Amino acid sequence: MKIPTYFHVLPNVLLILSSLSLSGADVHPFTAKDLVTFDKLSSPVPSPDGKHVAFTVSRYNPDENKSKRSLWFLHMENNAVVNAEADIAEPVWLGSGLIGGLADANGTTQFWYGDVSGLLGGGGNTTIAKKPKFQPLTDYPVDIGNVKYNPKGSLLAFTAEVYQDGSLEEAARRRKREAERFSTGVVYDQLFVRHWDHYVHPQRRSQLFVVQLKIDGSSVSLGGKPVNLMKGEKLETPVAPFGDVSNFDFSPDGAEMAFSSRVPGHDAAWNTNLDIYIVPTNGREKPKAISAYNKGADSYPVYSPDGKHLAWLQMPTPQYEADKNDLILYDRSTGKHRTLVRHWKLSPESLTWLPDSSGILATAQHHGHVKIFQIDLRDKRGGKVSTLVSEHTNDGVSVVNNTVVFGQNSWTGPAEIFALELGLNAAHPVQKTRFNEKHLMETLTSDPEEFWFKGAKGDKVMGWLFKPVSFDVHSTRQYPLAFLIHGGPEGAWNDGWSYRWNPQTFAGAGYAVVMINFHGSTGYGQDFTRAIVKDWGGAPYKDLMKGLDYALEEFTFIDRKRVAALGASYGGYMINWINGQTDRFACLVNHDGIFDTRGTYYATEELWFPEFEASFPHISVIINVAVFISHLQPFPAVWCFFIPVVFQFVLPLTLHSSNTSHVKNWKTPTLVIHGEKDYRLPVTEGLSTFTALQRHGVPSRLLYFPDENHWVLKPANSLLWNKEVLGWLDTWT
Repeated sequence: MKIPTYFHVLPNVLLILSSLSLSGADVHPFTAKDLVTFDKLSSPVPSPDGKHVAFTVSRYNPDENKSKRSLWFLHMENNAVVNAEADIAEPVWLGSGLIGGLADANGTTQFWYGDVSGLLGGGGNTTIAKKPKFQPLTDYPVDIGNVKYNPKGSLLAFTAEVYQDGSLEEAARRRKREAERFSTGVVYDQLFVRHWDHYVHPQRRSQLFVVQLKIDGSSVSLGGKPVNLMKGEKLETPVAPFGDVSNFDFSPDGAEMAFSSRVPGHDAAWNTNLDIYIVPTNGREKPKAISAYNKGADSYPVYSPDGKHLAWLQMPTPQYEADKNDLILYDRSTGKHRTLVRHWKLSPESLTWLPDSSGILATAQHHGHVKIFQIDLRDKRGGKVSTLVSEHTNDGVSVVNNTVVFGQNSWTGPAEIFALELGLNAAHPVQKTRFNEKHLMETLTSDPEEFWFKGAKGDKVMGWLFKPVSFDVHSTRQYPLAFLIHGGPEGAWNDGWSYRWNPQTFAGAGYAVVMINFHGSTGYGQDFTRAIVKDWGGAPYKDLMKGLDYALEEFTFIDRKRVAALGASYGGYMINWINGQTDRFACLVNHDGIFDTRGTYYATEELWFPEFEASFPHISVIINVAVFISHLQPFPAVWCFFIPVVFQFVLPLTLHSSNTSHVKNWKTPTLVIHGEKDYRLPVTEGLSTFTALQRHGVPSRLLYFPDENHWVLKPANSLLWNKEVLGWLDTWT
């Protein structure tokens, strides 16, 4: 880790003043280069006294192709922001003047700490601020991650990948022996073999450790050896591939931890069963499952500040990863649990207790926004829900004293830190940081517009419109359209910033943009979300076509002859589906999409998804039985019996879901994009799509990334992605 050599204090007001001096010549349409060079802020972490907030800022330099991350602090009273000039990730407060986090130490990721009281004491005054010095606290033989600190017990929790014995030291020794082997083969006896973008080690798993800290003023030392709370158990946390510190929590007194783990078993790859476990932090007892009654996914355990309750999120349906999250409240004294706000139709995604334990703040998607809701537990009916923040996308919620601190981003700008005072009538969020304000004022962006139309099944369906930044209301000029289709498929186009699929890059390039939240999208009630199950090419396709019809009719500035459709993942599947159903589009873009739903089942890693969504592998069983019976010539009556079975069960789930049956109809020019490390939808899906296009003489191009997964994450690759995509659209529209 680079020890800081200087520091910098930047009051937000300077950003505002500097932005006012911009001349018209400085302003330009939004580009992909703008997209990758905005500052990326992490979630805010308030200090125990609520006076400061720690967070990190990452910046990409396109000339050097390097990103730099630094630890920053926000002074909540005057909004001054202070750069500690230290590459510290996942900051946690050890006290009001002590901060810790993760950084590199001699080739492994370890926990570092520093005294920042001198830096913060100036309140934004550079003449009296003192630069901090960071030093490593841990020196374990393997990487650690996902740190969380409990001040009452002076306990630091972290995770590390270990073997069955649970030892950090043995993990390092076995890794060394494996690296020195002459052979490279790996033996698997069960799935997962690979997950998301990496191959899974069959004998290692991420487990939870705690270690005692001794804090004396600004001095911090370890108070003993770390304790593996899962030693000898086949449990894991965080849950791969997207788990983080929200997968576990300390009780207020530090005596107990709760965590979410996949239930051990041979069926891990086709089972969404996650349980909540509790375990004493002294390591003297084995973890105990307290949600084993539920066979769906249990996640996000959080203790109430008074220590009386534990809350978590619960999906009741096995194998269904897009099920509605119920809010569960567990009484620690009685061991009983109950479901709160049963009447609430939304699906909460995160939980944060109020300091007095009287309620919980939850984020949830609703009609194209990710809102913050307050659940009052004093309500005798099981919780009263009210909306605190109703616009944009809000996450990383914390509450200190009476102040809610969170990150907020929108269609028109990346994440900044906001605050909201509880208990004030008609209180509105206050923006506390403005890292990207000057950059945003240098770019021309498009304001989003919501619209609703009558979609499939007679339901109201929502869409978004972005006019091109060059739009002239007084002109009769018509503009090409980029018609974007989201993935998931249980996802949504929400009012939030994206560093991948961002409508502003298309609007900045002169395109109108339309996006439809079709049947299957989240944030419109569980019935609407579940409507896509076993109907991938049905209602969602109708919604998309009806939405496009509505847009072309209502927004007459769109040139109906210059419409391009683009989609990723399920959106890529839909691009292939569209190519087999209609020729109304001038060109198509398929990013990491599905070519053959049946083949994908045997190649993907999370089998619960196709098994629930399309009833695989039951389709294969029916097909194989039908083929076998067809060869039994002496029994034509039996075969005749199976003909209607095949047509009833197979055709609706193959011909109406697999694109392979409609390749003969493909004729629209298509750009295919795929990443080698995409193990959700392996690269063969993209290669198959490209092969089919080439073999049928359809104008097509393949953009292949050897170092990307299901997403394009590297900034330089993002620049190339946008260049190729916009170039393809420019060519054909």
